[in-house]
Amino acid sequence: MIISASGLAVGGLYAGGAFDRGEVYPLPIAEARSRLETMTLPSASRAFAGSSDAAVISAEQSADTFKWRVGLADSDPAVFSARLQPEGAARTRVFLDYRKADTGYAYADRLLSTRFMRTYAETSFHEQVDAVLEGRPADEARALQSFAAHAAAHPEDMQEVGAAVEGMFKEVADQMNAMSADANIRGSTSARDRMDAATRPSTNATQPSLRLRTN
Repeated sequence: MIISASGLAVGGLYAGGAFDRGEVYPLPIAEARSRLETMTLPSASRAFAGSSDAAVISAEQSADTFKWRVGLADSDPAVFSARLQPEGAARTRVFLDYRKADTGYAYADRLLSTRFMRTYAETSFHEQVDAVLEGRPADEARALQSFAAHAAAHPEDMQEVGAAVEGMFKEVADQMNAMSADANIRGSTSARDRMDAATRPSTNATQPSLRLRTN
């Protein structure tokens, strides 16, 4: 089941939340642990590090907590985690968590911080975990459909993304204008210096070019 971090199943039905109270699967904890040990994140997850080309995905396990890190070599990575908790002998509650990457680039970090991008990351991760624990192939199309339904029900998330993108373009435009103005000032100063140099009398102009020989 696809559930957002707010605990709302996509479509608006409240159903707890894998990112909130956890989601229970009919598996002993040993079996749930065994299945998650083989799970990998899809290559598309590299986008959550701010780059789809250079990002590296790595996995680690500590007791009953699994973490997948997605990041660049010189940045703080995005971290997806799943924590297991036994619910009797035959069931396991799974808590999911997502921490966005800190890329060091203001524009990328601002975009990754929006609710729209967080929901996309959480929905994609939840589908991957859900598929592994239910013993079926991950269905990325299903995740995207669920995310689209959630986005349609929350237009304010798209507005936040639009404001972030608009702000980024404005900052870039302001920086380019400032650079252009600075270049124009330097160019004007350089031209004036060249003109002054060309019209300035030479310090050697009053000195004879030949020395007269005296007895």
